[in-house]
Amino acid sequence: MSGFGSPAEIGVAQYLLMMIEEIGDGTAALPHTVGHFPGTANTLDADGRLGTDLLTCIIDSIGGMTSGLASLPDWIVTTNLMIRRAPDALTGARGTGELTLDTHVLRRGRSSVVTRVEVADSDGAAVATSWMSCAILTPANGPPPFNRPVKPFERGVPTDPIFAAPTHKFFNLSAAQTPGEAHLSIEQRLRNPWGILHGGSSAVVLDAAARSLVLGRSTVEPTPEAIVTDLAVHYLSPGRVGPIVATATSAGRRGPDHLVRVEVRDRGADDRLMALAMTTVRRLD
Repeated sequence: MSGFGSPAEIGVAQYLLMMIEEIGDGTAALPHTVGHFPGTANTLDADGRLGTDLLTCIIDSIGGMTSGLASLPDWIVTTNLMIRRAPDALTGARGTGELTLDTHVLRRGRSSVVTRVEVADSDGAAVATSWMSCAILTPANGPPPFNRPVKPFERGVPTDPIFAAPTHKFFNLSAAQTPGEAHLSIEQRLRNPWGILHGGSSAVVLDAAARSLVLGRSTVEPTPEAIVTDLAVHYLSPGRVGPIVATATSAGRRGPDHLVRVEVRDRGADDRLMALAMTTVRRLD
């Protein structure tokens, strides 16, 4: 997840521009936050809909931050994340534009935190529901600095044009020659405050690989004819070196829905396995 403690932070948070507010006085044992995602033109598709790649990023960001608040003075790392998109918000006007993320910590144990994120559009229609588990740890140099309760602050957008680029360019994605494989080259903007790859970045590259496999063509660009509707990802180790390679294989099909398994590896770190995911990719054509 990306740190939210420093307005000067340059990275995924400044690309997403999500505003987060903690509900209450900041003393609750199980924190509650609400995120507001503006949905800038470069992050949305032609219909104004956020892809599951960036949807996972904003969920991981607010879910991780809220889980971290429950863990202070320690912090967290995401271990498992599941997303289910609302079936009636996959096409048409429902589920487009600005999004609200209502986030509740459900349980804070001695070594882990469980959190739910419910995503809705500006009319209140459900867009997605997510559950995530995080492991509690003591990070080097401590957790990100926070004033409680957490209040929204304006993030200055860097002048670098990459922050106005489409998702596949911002995340440095490239397609392999074989459908079902996607690569991500790590840049500093994709690292979190501890120097490792933002967890949402792994979701971006695995989402691209899954859609590419189902469509049978090498691509990392938006695909109006296919969308990931369900995602369960298990984070096993951090990405540090790169390139990060996501490889998708088919696990079955029923009608327009394809079950796809994806492995994400850090090729520059002895091909270390970073994440395993099961996704459902729906053909919309």
